Amino acid sequence: MNRFSSSFCKAQAVVLAVAAIFTGCVQSEKADVAPPVKVTVQSVSLSRYDNPVSFSGTVETAETSTLSFSVPGTITGIYVEEGQHVTKGQVLARVKSDNYVNAGNIADAELAEARDAYARLKKLHDANALPDIKWVEVQNKLKQAENAAEMSKRAVADATLCSPVSGVVSRKFANVGQTVIAAAPVIELVAVGDLRINVSVPEGRIGEISEGQKAMVSFKSLGIDSVVGQVARKSVVADPLTRAYAVKIAIPAGGGRILPGMVGDVSIDLSAKSDTVATADVLLPSQSVLLGSDNRTFVWVVEHGKAVRRIVKADELASGGILVTDGLSAGDSVIVAGMQKVGTGTPVVAELQRTEN
Repeated sequence: MNRFSSSFCKAQAVVLAVAAIFTGCVQSEKADVAPPVKVTVQSVSLSRYDNPVSFSGTVETAETSTLSFSVPGTITGIYVEEGQHVTKGQVLARVKSDNYVNAGNIADAELAEARDAYARLKKLHDANALPDIKWVEVQNKLKQAENAAEMSKRAVADATLCSPVSGVVSRKFANVGQTVIAAAPVIELVAVGDLRINVSVPEGRIGEISEGQKAMVSFKSLGIDSVVGQVARKSVVADPLTRAYAVKIAIPAGGGRILPGMVGDVSIDLSAKSDTVATADVLLPSQSVLLGSDNRTFVWVVEHGKAVRRIVKADELASGGILVTDGLSAGDSVIVAGMQKVGTGTPVVAELQRTEN
């Protein structure tokens, strides 16, 4: 009887020990399970981002003329200043023309002599009293004298520099008393009536821009909030450094207030293009788009109640955040708040982001 009681007690002790170990493991497993993290998510819908995309650009003139004299000489007068408006045909500068005037007078005298000889010998030619070789000679001398007189007259005119178009003097390259050679730059003239603003468009968007597309341009420094422009030209070759394409947008002069070199903000509604196919682009808060150690951008999405890292393409800045153009699908839930508390596989409790009306 005592032996049986002793064995029973030992068996009972073993059972209690095993139960204690099992209970301890269960309690340990329960203690290791972390509570779900509360996050805020934004749902992705299959619709393109309809708000205009903004760019910053610099105003330039569509027509810039660098004016120079066609003849060498010493500048005797420059009659305009930088920033001055000029009209077509207005005299801008002159070089010393005494030598050209004297050469013109000599050419005129030789022309008068050649014409007189031609008139005298023509009578003899008509009377068949002049050899043909002599008649050809007098004709050639008259032609040469006419050409020399025309060249001299042109040289006198070229000593005066006139404006070929109406515009504004942007730069002066020479001063009074300076001797210049033919074709040396003297004055730069811009036609401010035909202005364009030059913007750089990323390669991901250049295909959505076409000539004739409308754009809204604003100049905060001038207090101009809205100027209607139109895409005049887009480059077909990307800049080798930025990989962006130059787009030129024609704009009005704004009553002469908008000048070349000014910086303006350009807003282009890319959704207005009829042949654009809808894509799952989504505008996310900038803090939700992260850069990994591999230099790739990613976001956290919720799948089956857990956080999952998703690589995305997000190289477009827009008003209010970053435009993600690839990597997301309709129905995805992107974590936009609380992402700093999660890792791969972290259980989450998602709350849908509230939309302000």
